[in-house]
Amino acid sequence: MKPQRLLVVGLLLAALTAVAVLWFVPRLSRTPILTGYVEGEALYLATPVAGRIDKVLVQRGDQVKAGQRLFVVDPVQLEAQRDQAGAEVSAAKAQASDARQGQRPVELAIFDANVAAAEATARDASANLRRVRPLVEKGIFAKARLDDAQSTYDAAQAQVKAAKRQREAAALGAREDQIRAADSRVQQTNAALVAASARLS
Repeated sequence: MKPQRLLVVGLLLAALTAVAVLWFVPRLSRTPILTGYVEGEALYLATPVAGRIDKVLVQRGDQVKAGQRLFVVDPVQLEAQRDQAGAEVSAAKAQASDARQGQRPVELAIFDANVAAAEATARDASANLRRVRPLVEKGIFAKARLDDAQSTYDAAQAQVKAAKRQREAAALGAREDQIRAADSRVQQTNAALVAASARLS
C-alpha cells in the first residue's frame, strides 16, 4: 500500500474513533456504575374508610406523588351507608314531629272509648252495690257480699279516674325533654348523613 493511502486510512480511523468516543462517553457518564446494596422502604397504606378496593390505579415500581390517588374503594358499601343514614334522618324527623304533635285523633278516640268503658263498668258496679245493700241489711245475703260489691265499685271508680288521666296525658303530647331528645336525634342523624356523604366523595 502506498504511504499516502495508509495515512488517509489512519486519519479516517482516528476520526471515527474520536467521534465514537465523543458519542459514547457522555452517555456513560450520565449513569454512574456503583457497587452496593439497594433496600426498599415498605409503606403501609390505609383508607380513612373501610371497604373493598375496586380499582388499583398504580403498578408495582411506579413513582407516586403526595396526594395522588392510588386506588378506588368500591362505592356500593359507602352508598348503602349513606342511604341508611338518610333513612335514619327521616325516621328521627318523624319521631320529632310525632313528639310535637301528640296523639292522633284515632288514638285519642281509643282513650275516649277506654273512659266510656270504665264509666260503664262503674255504673254497673254502682247499681250492683245499690241492689246488694238492702238485701244484706235484711239478712238475705252475707256481709261479705256487700264488701265484694263495695270493692268492685271502688275499683271501677279508680279505673274511671285512671282512664280520664290517660286521656288527658295523651292530649298533652310529649314532654319538653322528649322533644329536645328527638331534636337532638335529628341533629345526630344529620351529622351521620353528612359524614357518610363525605366518605363517598
